[in-house]
Amino acid sequence: MKVHPALIGLMSAGLMIAALLAGYYQTIPDATTAQLVAYGFYAAGLVASLLLQGSPSKGFGGNFSIGFRCFIVITLVMVLFTYFFNALHPETADQAANQLNDSLQKANNRTPDEIERDVNLFREGFSTMVVSRAIFGYLTYGAIITAMVSFIQTLRKP
Repeated sequence: MKVHPALIGLMSAGLMIAALLAGYYQTIPDATTAQLVAYGFYAAGLVASLLLQGSPSKGFGGNFSIGFRCFIVITLVMVLFTYFFNALHPETADQAANQLNDSLQKANNRTPDEIERDVNLFREGFSTMVVSRAIFGYLTYGAIITAMVSFIQTLRKP
């Protein structure tokens, strides 16, 4: 029985969410380590789906199609997670806005009204910015890993 790439994508996304939540709740002490673990699960899921489903006879396009089915599911789940996480934790936008406020005040090249306006605009657009970065980042990472593994698979002997 072959496991569908979308199912592998769902399992990988679940592991990624677990790693990111572990980083947020400091089960994993460093947030950067949690992100690296999450991206490791992403790559492992893509490689697993291509090793289980792909073959040299399918060519680059056939193998990439298999990886695409996996990484598009991961991207969808992770973007939804990012959206809901930010909706449930508005303090992340406030923390980022406070950091922006501090850096703008240290730069000392704007009036207090301009700083307040820019910080409020940043706070209002924070969720959109984070979600759009997640979409672009997960799609790009998935496409690159899938293309690399698909190319390597075409080099294997059948």
